[in-house]
Amino acid sequence: MRSRPLLTVIIPVYNRGDEIVGNVEVIRRRIAEGLRNDEIEAIVVSDGSIDDTAERLLAARGPGMRVIHYDRNLGKGYAVKAGALAAHGQWVALVDADLDLDPGSIPHYVELARREQLDFAIGSKRHPDSLVHYPRSRRIASWCYQQLNRVLFRLDVRDTQVGLKVFSRGIVDDVVPLLLVKRFAFDLELLAVAAALGYRRVRELPVRLEYQFSGSQLRSRAVVRALVDTAAIFYRLRVLRTYQRKRQLLRSASAVLPELQPLVSLVGDPGAAAVLDYPRLDVAESAQTARGELLAILALRASPAGNWVTAAVPYFNDPSVAAVVAPTLTPARATLRERAAAAVLESRLGGGSRRSRYFPGNVRVVSDQPGATMIVRRADLLEATAGGVALGELVAWLATRGRRTVYTPDTTVAAAPPPLLRPHLAATYVHAKMRGAAARATRGASVSVATALSLAPAAVAVSGMVLLATGAVAVGVGLVGAYVAAVVGSTLLAALRFRSARVGLLAAPAFVGTQAAYVAGFIRGFLRPG
Repeated sequence: MRSRPLLTVIIPVYNRGDEIVGNVEVIRRRIAEGLRNDEIEAIVVSDGSIDDTAERLLAARGPGMRVIHYDRNLGKGYAVKAGALAAHGQWVALVDADLDLDPGSIPHYVELARREQLDFAIGSKRHPDSLVHYPRSRRIASWCYQQLNRVLFRLDVRDTQVGLKVFSRGIVDDVVPLLLVKRFAFDLELLAVAAALGYRRVRELPVRLEYQFSGSQLRSRAVVRALVDTAAIFYRLRVLRTYQRKRQLLRSASAVLPELQPLVSLVGDPGAAAVLDYPRLDVAESAQTARGELLAILALRASPAGNWVTAAVPYFNDPSVAAVVAPTLTPARATLRERAAAAVLESRLGGGSRRSRYFPGNVRVVSDQPGATMIVRRADLLEATAGGVALGELVAWLATRGRRTVYTPDTTVAAAPPPLLRPHLAATYVHAKMRGAAARATRGASVSVATALSLAPAAVAVSGMVLLATGAVAVGVGLVGAYVAAVVGSTLLAALRFRSARVGLLAAPAFVGTQAAYVAGFIRGFLRPG
């Protein structure tokens, strides 16, 4: 613990290019008034900013300041989690970048948390000593939301949502890796899951809030999303017990201290090294000439998130882990046809078992992840290539030898998929043919539940058309109508996710074509696996 800084400050940000560097300096200066500079580590996470926020932050990097940027906006919760998992501090503080909340309170929070051995010291608008100036509509909505949380989660907390929190290293190592909410209810999920795992030492402390209307505003869609996320947290925690079941896989994934980090060799675009938040990194032309025990293999035209290596390295604490892979997201500046193809692949209807490759899912061990971007042990890769194994077949080859590949959603790589329509359908057909051959070889054991469920609506539509042809009009119309409703729903979600009606219009026929191509390829692979 002596080699850790006392405090890591996580600052999530989205599109604040004109003011972000100045705001970060204000935050660091206000905290340094109560702590020494050498006790503070700041991690600024650019959550898919599309202005020049990332460029300004990377240019301003210096001692004590780290920057993580990725190419798609995934939400504040995702940004906070990415920053916390990269943190080295004994304590971690979360503070908003807009300066609505005074960061000068953080040293007092840390001092109190250390003295009283707390799990959390959190800001509360309802503390009697808080100085709060913000709209009445937000006050009412906040009060109602907190009453709901008290009923659902039995939290002895009057205000879960203030963006000023300090929590212990134990929370970072044991709770943060389990979290799933990416956007509106992250604060609640953090506190609720921590309480369920026994971390209940929480103190609410006063805040100084000057609401400047510079951050997120209260919109009906945001309220609905927050309520949906809240219901999902309750369902996972109390019914599925998802968080409790995930702990076993993640126990070895705590952030590695800088002096203990292994050397990683980057094989691919050497320019990517400039954006990676990892100090022990060198660039190699090939696996054979690399010096690192771990290799970061980057495919052509792929752009990694700043925490790509940082998020993967802790999994290698487990000697059975040979490789770590991450989802490949479509960058915000992709072409219309590429974004439409991504909308299909990121949907449950069109993506099936491939969905997690193009949109963050849950951490797990995988055995069939194709692709040329991964972080892998050098010894395993050299053994595979000596046997003639192609990079796209490496994960499957590792699985046959009892070597594990971990899929982590806590980092990403940006790369556009094959665009609509013909390249996308051709790639779908090839993938399905491979899956069909695997299903035959394993006698159906390799068939994915996710893919089966994604094709269920198409099976319903085919059944409906058969019934229409045989005269059962009422039932046939109902089944076909259900399929149409599924396509329309997926189309609307695609348009909302990419904030483009044109993406939705292109994706609608692609859902049908994708399912047809998948079925054709799967049958072809199953019947003629050669």
